[in-house]
Amino acid sequence: MRILALILIIAFFTNPKEGQHKEILNTKLNILIQKNMEKEQQPTNEWGQMGQELALKLGTVMINNIIDKMVIIDNYFIFSITKIKKDDKTKVIGIGAFGNVFFTKKLDDALANEQ
Repeated sequence: MRILALILIIAFFTNPKEGQHKEILNTKLNILIQKNMEKEQQPTNEWGQMGQELALKLGTVMINNIIDKMVIIDNYFIFSITKIKKDDKTKVIGIGAFGNVFFTKKLDDALANEQ
């Protein structure tokens, strides 16, 4: 019984906060954008490079807006769930526990297929 109580206490204090969920998702999506940009033909002149940098910045802003507006974190004190909401439908895309956020295999696979 004491071991269970200890595990629950540890889970409570290490449950990832909303910001951690969003930060990790943001990082994953920004890496995806950067990898996709690297796949594109590299610009051969200064204007092309500037255009690519602008596209990267715009992509980052869009990701931040999407995460702010569509991602919901449900906190259950000893664990938390990352959801995405679109058209009044919500889908679980991750779970947070013991200081980590784990995204569903479907999300990871979708990101991997894009890379």
